[in-house]
This record gives sequence, structure tokens and C-alpha cells, in this order.
Amino acid sequence: MSGLILLACAVTYSHAVDRSWATTQGGFSKTNYVLPPDVQSQGIAFAGIAIPIDRRDVWSRVMDQMNFLLMDRRASIMECFDRMAVYGPIMGQILQEEKVPPDLLYLAVLLSDFLPNSKTRTGGVGWWALGSVKDKKDPANSPWVVTNDWDDRRDPVLSTKIACNILQGILKRPNVGDWLLAICSYTDGLDKVEAVLGKARGYSYWDLVMPPFSEAFIPRLVAFKIIDTHRDFYGVAVSPLPPLAFDSLDRLKLLKELPLHLVAKWSGTSPRAIWELNPGVDPSVGVLPVPDKRSQSGFPLRVPKGMGGKVKQNLVSEGFVSKL
Repeated sequence: MSGLILLACAVTYSHAVDRSWATTQGGFSKTNYVLPPDVQSQGIAFAGIAIPIDRRDVWSRVMDQMNFLLMDRRASIMECFDRMAVYGPIMGQILQEEKVPPDLLYLAVLLSDFLPNSKTRTGGVGWWALGSVKDKKDPANSPWVVTNDWDDRRDPVLSTKIACNILQGILKRPNVGDWLLAICSYTDGLDKVEAVLGKARGYSYWDLVMPPFSEAFIPRLVAFKIIDTHRDFYGVAVSPLPPLAFDSLDRLKLLKELPLHLVAKWSGTSPRAIWELNPGVDPSVGVLPVPDKRSQSGFPLRVPKGMGGKVKQNLVSEGFVSKL
């Protein structure tokens, strides 16, 4: 008799869980954060890959990360929205030019909080956390240029091009095959992810046990995209800031170091405003360096919109370049 009672209780509990799952998916969760109606009805894709949000395990993992972002990091993500409005368009343009899905911008946001001077615990620097210990066995052969005055990884254009090339190279690996697994390899290391994939060929990300960081990071990316594309629904809408507007002088073959405060003076603005256009410059030094053997064509310079012509004239007249 006791066995029958236990069995009945188990069946009742199972049905209760199913009803709870259906209710939660449709309108309630433990913290009142739910999927927007259009995501519930139409689903969601990330980097062109449909996310099986109708699977209970996938839904649970995404919602856990959504609750984390909206509860623990709510102020932080709203600050990220501000920076996305400013720097997102220029970096999004590079993603488009490099034929990389626009959703990968969220990868930079969550890796760095969209801050050029961000540093990770493993040594990654800049918008895309380039140069972590696992990827930087030989700094001399790294695809980015780092000097005492300059770091490609902090420049929004150069770092995005470098990240795109790395991600595209990972995507072409035989065992990878899709952008979710490419992101896992980018963040946790190709060797670790290929070891997982080699033992379970043909399965999707959601069917595998990935390294710890990727296990949480992919659901967090999906959750962040849902929040970003439904800001009013989650009450995180912010007043939009204007995107960067600038004239690009491309790469300059300087004859001598160019202090940013001098560029600011020519442009009628502050040194900070010039650095925000050129975050590849080390702020503690504040100068655009002369070319070196690893960057023989020089380094790029951006100035406020409409100031390109005036800055060019001053560069020539004050002996920073021979001609432009």
C-alpha cells in the first residue's frame, strides 16, 4: 500500500511540475520575469541559430541568466545600453563588413561591459577580451599591436576586425560548425571545446556539457539579446545617446609623437573627448605614437565631425607629418 501511495505522490508531483512549467512558460516565474509574448509565440534566434526555447531545460537556463541580468546587474546593463548607443553603430558596421552576424556585438558587451579598458581575470584586454593567457602563448605572433602608447585591443574598429577574423577561423574548424560553438571556443579555448565536441559529434550546444564559462555564457547572451530587444517590456529603456560622429584621418605616418591634448586644442574640445574617439591610445601617456616595425603604416586618428580638414592642416604646419 505504501508503495502505491508513493507512486501516486510521484505521479501527482510530476503532473504538478508539468503544470508549473506550462504556467511559468506562459506567464509566471519565480521572480516574475517572463518571456515577451512575441518570443513565446515566435521563438528567438541568436546569430542565425534558432534557440529551442520551448525545451524546458533551455528555457530554464535562459531564464536563470535573465533573472541574473535584471536583478543582479540591472544598473550595469543599463549603462551598457548607453555605451552601445555610442559605440555600437561603428562596431556593428565592422561586423557587417566582415560578414559576421550582428548578434555577436552582444559578445563584446558581456565580455567587457563595452569598456575599452576592460581587463579579464585571464588577461583579456579591451572590447573583445583579446589576449587572454590561453590565446597569448607567443605575444610576438599575436594579431594585434601593443606598444607603450597604443593597444589595438582597445580600439573599437581594429579590435572588432581582429575578433571577427578569430571567430571566423574558429567557425571553419571541422568540429565547430555553428556560431554558438564558435563563441564557446573563443571564450573557453578551442582545445577545451574541441575535446567536448570530439566525444559527442553531431550534438548541439544545448545537448552538451560545456566548460564552466560557456555553460552559463551562451544562455546569458540569449537572455541579454531578449532584454535588449524588449527594453520597454522589462522596464530598462534608457534615453538614447547620440552615436560617435567623427572624421577619420585613417593611419598617420607621424614624424613625431602627437599629444591628444594638442588635437583637442585644434578641435576646440577636451582631451577626454579626443581619447573617447581614440581609446587605443594609452590614457596614461596620451600620445598617438609614431610608426614602428609592427605597424609601419602608423596608427589611426579620429577627430570630431567637421574638424578633419583643420586638424590635417595643423598636422602639416606643425611638422607632425610631411603631407596628407
